[in-house]
Amino acid sequence: MANNEIDNLKAAIQAELSEDAVDFDRIGELTEALVHTDQNSLRFSVDARHVHRLGFELVGKQETAISELIKNAYDADATNVTITFSDYENAGGAMVVQDDGHGMSEENIRQTWMRLSTDDKDLNPRSPRYGRSRAGKKGIGRFAVERLGEQLVLETEVVGAKQGLRVIFNWDELYQHGTALVRIPNKLERFDKPVERHGTCLRIERLRDRWTDKAFDRVWKSVLLLQSPFRAPKSIVKESGGRIVDPGFTVDINSQRGTDVAAKLSIEKSFLDHRLAVISCRVDRNSQAVYSIESKLLGLDDSEPDDSQKFDLIGELDFEVNYFIYSAKLISGISNNAALKIAKKYGGLRIYRDGFRVLPYGESYDDWLELGVDSGRRALLVPASNYNFYGHVDLSSAENVLLEETSSREGLIENEAYEQLQTLVRSCLEWGAMRVASARNRKTSSTEKDFVSKVRKPSKSTNDLLDLVGGSADGAGLGEDKAELVEALEHKKEEDQLYEEFVSRREAEHIRYEEMLRILASLGISISVFSHEVRGALTRVKASMTALDILRSGDSPDKKIVAALDASHHAIGGLFDLSQYIVDLMDQSKSRDKSPIALYAAIDGFVGHFKEYLDTKGVDFKIDIKPPGVRTEPMHPSEIDSVLFNFLTNSVKSMERANSSDRKILIEARRDGESAVIFFQDTGGGVSEDIAEKIFDPFFTTSHFSADAIAGPGSGLGLKIVHDIAAANGGAVSLVEPDQGFACKFRFSVPLLMTQRK
Repeated sequence: MANNEIDNLKAAIQAELSEDAVDFDRIGELTEALVHTDQNSLRFSVDARHVHRLGFELVGKQETAISELIKNAYDADATNVTITFSDYENAGGAMVVQDDGHGMSEENIRQTWMRLSTDDKDLNPRSPRYGRSRAGKKGIGRFAVERLGEQLVLETEVVGAKQGLRVIFNWDELYQHGTALVRIPNKLERFDKPVERHGTCLRIERLRDRWTDKAFDRVWKSVLLLQSPFRAPKSIVKESGGRIVDPGFTVDINSQRGTDVAAKLSIEKSFLDHRLAVISCRVDRNSQAVYSIESKLLGLDDSEPDDSQKFDLIGELDFEVNYFIYSAKLISGISNNAALKIAKKYGGLRIYRDGFRVLPYGESYDDWLELGVDSGRRALLVPASNYNFYGHVDLSSAENVLLEETSSREGLIENEAYEQLQTLVRSCLEWGAMRVASARNRKTSSTEKDFVSKVRKPSKSTNDLLDLVGGSADGAGLGEDKAELVEALEHKKEEDQLYEEFVSRREAEHIRYEEMLRILASLGISISVFSHEVRGALTRVKASMTALDILRSGDSPDKKIVAALDASHHAIGGLFDLSQYIVDLMDQSKSRDKSPIALYAAIDGFVGHFKEYLDTKGVDFKIDIKPPGVRTEPMHPSEIDSVLFNFLTNSVKSMERANSSDRKILIEARRDGESAVIFFQDTGGGVSEDIAEKIFDPFFTTSHFSADAIAGPGSGLGLKIVHDIAAANGGAVSLVEPDQGFACKFRFSVPLLMTQRK
């Protein structure tokens, strides 16, 4: 470059500096141009659009971005972070992230927030007030906010300062290709504030994505499992001669408190209590690993050192894992399907570093220990898939220094220390699973030879007894006593074989029954989602119908139009009632807590939900509850609804088949001794004597198809479910003689509330 061009740049810079009001943007432009005239060296420059690329590549997921912002608030010694969305159903909405942390001074903003990849958190690994181990070490919070929205307004306040700071980042408007990152000005403003106030507020405008209920579910899952569910990290530091205890950290999203959501999703209450064994490991300061297992059900309490290798790159470490086998004999108080569903959603072995979750370890799709691979190809015959385990490995940046997260914060750096960690955890879990298999007398691997199972059929045991006494089929050549013994054993063998055939048939029936229940469970979930969407659509339709009500006005409105509007409002009201019934039923089904059921409220509420439907069917529906306050012993609220719904659908189909002109349904509830009894009667075709004993059997149905949206097709499970609900609650259901004017009557009884018994 010619010297005169360099001289021109110098002169231009001097001229700008001599002005009373310095144009900093112009100074930056000239200085950058002058630096590029250096013929003896090269310098990196960063394109402004690189921030956008980092936002989407380093923080690809919505929940990851929010998790990063939550971690930053945690690092700032916040006790609460509140996230509020507005107009989020479509892209273009806004969100506010507000915390009560220590905030940032102007120097902090310039030296840490505005500088990429600083070593501030490496030099200061603990937060200043509560001594928390820093979680957001990679400094990608600014990329997280760029990932979420087009504009950021950052407001931050420090205790003792009279003014707060506001910085505006117009990501999409200013951060364009071809502009150097250092050349982009982000407006800094100052505003007055009370000196005692502190914290940081991030207002993210023009959100890039729409936020659905599923997206919020993913965020909550990420937030709730961000910190270990077994213990929250707590630390105590000295300050001014005293001791400050970390008060903890809470998260609110759209007015929903994280602790409240966690209580509803309590993994410990609904899942962990049913574990078969606890497998644990400890690596001491000498790099020696010791594996342990405890199982009350199997009577196991063992420990064994791993003398095969030293784990010298990991550091001191201990972890504990819950082990499950989904068998009716090994899990009580919860169905296999329910336990397996929880396991597939929450199971797996997670990793936490300094108290915060490291993804993707423990996710359903992540097989970081390769247990699923070996189980799938039958190299391991013991139950050892991801969902057979639930636990966590807690790492510390102080104790496990070589186990560090990647810059994307999704995964650990896969160095030799990570490989040792994989080997350690895999070896421990495999050891524990095999100890359980040995205690249960199960084959542990495909290479195990000469294995004989102790689980044998009764007829096989009888055959062994026959061989033991030296008998033959007819007892020839034996003494009289031995011949009688052989005959008795032969008879027992025949009985055993008959029993085995009976069990095989029952198992086939149960498998079919469970398959149908799984289908119905999946259908119920689909109906719940459908109902939610229908309510949203109905809300919009109702708004449109309300707008059309203007057609009623005027001196002489069209009668046909008014009638059509009334009919439409009537139909929409009925659909609202039905969708609300489904929503309420699904909400009840989320909890397994039992409580006494007031039959009047339960029956009256049920009838109210289906009034519009029954009106369209021309059914006269009446209830008679005496006394009104009759209550059952504690049971699940959805069970009574299920009983009434199955009776109702059967009645409607029966009246349709019989083409009944006088359609009536009567529900009565009575107190009968120590029982609370529901009678359900209708004027359908009744039940003939030749099938009366079969109607409670699974898959027995007299209606294979119905186009009715409520009654639906006959699955043959409705009355079987009613029977099972009665039996499970210590009651009974039966077909009884109907009253005058009715064709069919069911009697359903469960125990009366103890305090109401005479």
